[in-house]
Amino acid sequence: MTLSLQITPLDSYIDEEVMIKITGCPTDKEVMLVAKAYDDTNKEFCSFASFRADQNGVVDLSIQHPVEGTYEEADSAGLFWSMKHLQSKWDDYFEKVKADEVKINIDLLVEGEKHESVTVTRHFYKEGVTREAIQFDEVRGTLFYPESEGRFPAVIVLSGSDGGMQEHAAALLATKGYVTLALSYFAGEGVPKDLENIRLEYFEKATMWLKEHPKANGEVSLIGYSRGGELVLLLGATYDYYTSIIAGAPSAYVTAGMKNGIFAPIPAWSLNEENFPYIKFKYKFSTMSHLFKNWITRNPISYLSIWDNSLKNEEAVKEARIQVENIKAPVMFIAGGDDQLWPSDRYVKIMEKQLRVASDTSPQHRFLYYKNAGHFLSFPYSFVNLPANVFMNAGGGMTMTFGGTKAANAAAAKETWGEILEFLQVNTALKKEETIAK
Repeated sequence: MTLSLQITPLDSYIDEEVMIKITGCPTDKEVMLVAKAYDDTNKEFCSFASFRADQNGVVDLSIQHPVEGTYEEADSAGLFWSMKHLQSKWDDYFEKVKADEVKINIDLLVEGEKHESVTVTRHFYKEGVTREAIQFDEVRGTLFYPESEGRFPAVIVLSGSDGGMQEHAAALLATKGYVTLALSYFAGEGVPKDLENIRLEYFEKATMWLKEHPKANGEVSLIGYSRGGELVLLLGATYDYYTSIIAGAPSAYVTAGMKNGIFAPIPAWSLNEENFPYIKFKYKFSTMSHLFKNWITRNPISYLSIWDNSLKNEEAVKEARIQVENIKAPVMFIAGGDDQLWPSDRYVKIMEKQLRVASDTSPQHRFLYYKNAGHFLSFPYSFVNLPANVFMNAGGGMTMTFGGTKAANAAAAKETWGEILEFLQVNTALKKEETIAK
């Protein structure tokens, strides 16, 4: 039997499972697969795995463990989520926000000799979805919606501390039958440069416009991540417009604003020209010394100790707490127990406790905890078939760790994607027959 690499499908949506098999393998030699892909900034990410064929000369990645490689379990998606930026000591962040496809090249090697090369194309959207740039008054964003007849539930997707728009995430959600707006609110064209004094009225205006869009059915849900998770909770506690809310790795408190991507003693959010109170950071000399030492030695830096110091005085931060008990919509909270950017697991437990004691708590709230996962563990920032993110080169020789492992973060991304889709469907008027057939 001729040695052959079989991958199906070769052209698919990013969340579809891909089956990878090798047939005609020599039973006395290891075969290796090497995968390569590029992010939006043209950084190359790679992974590899070596296997021994079964007695029939077959390697099936869904049931066979690698002998050696960047992942250990039997997992067809392992070649995708385990990819690393090999030019970095600690790996780097896979930057993906554009809605264009990702091409992954997979080589089949035996004893270092390449026998076959196959390119897999993963899409966030293709036929059946329309993309439109949105610009009216001060509102900026990108809208994706199904081309099929009918009106659909709408979702606003909000970025975190990197700003800009998560167009790829909005596009994928549109293929599930939603009118989805990737809304820009800072660090983009036509919006403020920094996360400073962002008016909640901006989001209200975008929400009312989306409710009245001819393809929307009047329902609007929110999905936000990290600072965006903080924001969607603040919006839900302020306005009664939203059908459901999903907050990934969120804060339980209003946090300080940011200048040039760095936390600064400035307000992040305002309403009616009044700033929301925010957490004031407390820095210990020992904490700063440890961070400086890690920077000098080029070891990954975690910011958790700064949050621990800043949150010790509960009375001092009480005024900055987001009043989640005022949220009328069902909320899904998602947090990783090893989040090293900020203590999202602790934050979500604080909010869960507050909601449990509230007399009017909705029974539809969901709380998802992933003990071994880090900050980047779910949509719209994590997809199981893209490189899982643990580290980021922050410049100046500094590497940040966001916690978890590639395997734990990828597993959480896979599970939470299904949970998110179910949560949206249960809490909106989406009908199964309205989703776009793949």
